[in-house]
Amino acid sequence: MIGLTSGELEEILATVTGQDMETPGEVLHVTRTAQPSFLATLLSAWERDGRDLGPGLSHELSRFRARMAFYRDLQKRIAARFGDPVTFKGLEVAARYPEPLVRTMNDLDYWIPDEDRVWPIVSWLVEEGWALHSATFLKFEGRLQFLVSMRRHADDPYGLPYAVELSTMAMLPGPAGVPARRALPPPCEEPIAKNLVALLLERFEQPFRARDLVDAAVQLDAAPRHVLNSCALAVHEIGLWPEYAELAALLDAASLDVPRLPGDLRALTRAGRARRRATAARGLRRPMSFALLELQNRMMAGRSGPIGRRAWRLTESKVSSRTALDAGLVLFALPVAGDHYAERATLRERGGTLWADTPAGGFVLVHGEEIDEAALEGAQAVGGLGGWEVIGESRDDGGEEEDA
Repeated sequence: MIGLTSGELEEILATVTGQDMETPGEVLHVTRTAQPSFLATLLSAWERDGRDLGPGLSHELSRFRARMAFYRDLQKRIAARFGDPVTFKGLEVAARYPEPLVRTMNDLDYWIPDEDRVWPIVSWLVEEGWALHSATFLKFEGRLQFLVSMRRHADDPYGLPYAVELSTMAMLPGPAGVPARRALPPPCEEPIAKNLVALLLERFEQPFRARDLVDAAVQLDAAPRHVLNSCALAVHEIGLWPEYAELAALLDAASLDVPRLPGDLRALTRAGRARRRATAARGLRRPMSFALLELQNRMMAGRSGPIGRRAWRLTESKVSSRTALDAGLVLFALPVAGDHYAERATLRERGGTLWADTPAGGFVLVHGEEIDEAALEGAQAVGGLGGWEVIGESRDDGGEEEDA
């Protein structure tokens, strides 16, 4: 089983960042500034390997461990109450890290394809002191789909807020040729295949990180043949061979000796790129929708140049939210106070603005970065963070929150 010594982790860091680091202080600086999601793992490896962290770093590591304990407790309670909805990465990957290494995470990600199962979880989280923070909506195959983001203050006032995201979609739209998916392909019933696919999909949002290499290594290390086959089938079905090829090259560069997925990687990568081009070409049958979606994808991934940014600003001003939704764009939603409840997520237009009424309350939908306050018609935004007041009340009453 892969051990992940301090030296191996530092080599992974150097591979991903391309930086030469000679002292622990330099390693720590590069991790904090360039790879913050790797810090908990690095500190826990240093501690395991006998390095004296000192009181400051030891306290920081204890905060990471407390954060993971909070998420483990929350996931157990959600599973017990709501039938164990599908998760991505997170705690499943963390459980494969060799003891006592720590993998930190910012949120719990759930895929719950049945809308009627989402809102009871949202309502329960609100009762537990969470707040509706934001949401995204899109139309897929003629039906309204959404992702709801919940936030809560951390117990430590200097810690990042806790977060839970619940999505009715398994995959949001990617770059040209990688369409959204309502469900994952059957090979993703294998947890390692599901989590590897989730890791590869994040490449559309940012370059691979040091933590991604460790995540891949602990999952693929000593994986039996049938698991590797499931991974390869899942990658092939979704069309992620180019991303897997990049990840495999980084694993090689970092000297991580873990099994590779079966197949001729170069041929599969070429075929995968050709398949994307063909899929994108079919999208040209609806040229406006294709152009708008590609503009939005580039903006969200930070890949737009000056011309692309100007084109997107023009899109924001000239294209209505309803038209953007019908074109397949993702609309960003701001929760608002008021009597905007419905048994199911329901769209309505009012004053030229698109609204969504849901069992958790109302949202105003936009496809850009700004919204005219006049469009809110006096509605008060309520998206934010919950937790501290409710935590205090629960502790006074001896409630469950004390243990969380």
